[in-house]
Amino acid sequence: MRPGGRKADNAWWQGRYGFGKSWSWTSADYLRRHVTKWRNGAIQPHEYNAKVGDLVFFKWKRERVYNHAAIIYSMVQGHAGVVQHGLKNQTTLSEVINRYRHTSNPIEKVTIVRPKTR
Repeated sequence: MRPGGRKADNAWWQGRYGFGKSWSWTSADYLRRHVTKWRNGAIQPHEYNAKVGDLVFFKWKRERVYNHAAIIYSMVQGHAGVVQHGLKNQTTLSEVINRYRHTSNPIEKVTIVRPKTR
């Protein structure tokens, strides 16, 4: 937990200040900014650099911000298995990207972040 205003990207909390959750607790884009800016998370340049526990953020072409997140739960020969809410809870990173590749709103950017341990 990290105190701060509900809309501040430096805050990360649940059940405080009478609001329920900070935006970084509920929004993929705010969480991405929080982990990279305030928790010194390291962006991984390639899928094969990822490790179990890394966070994956997705931005679709028609969206202004990242709006989906997943967690890497396995690495097999440089390919990430991810868990997420949605159509398929356990899948691979490449399967998620390929699912939208030939649609009118493909995934435009994927960012993998390794949270810094406390």
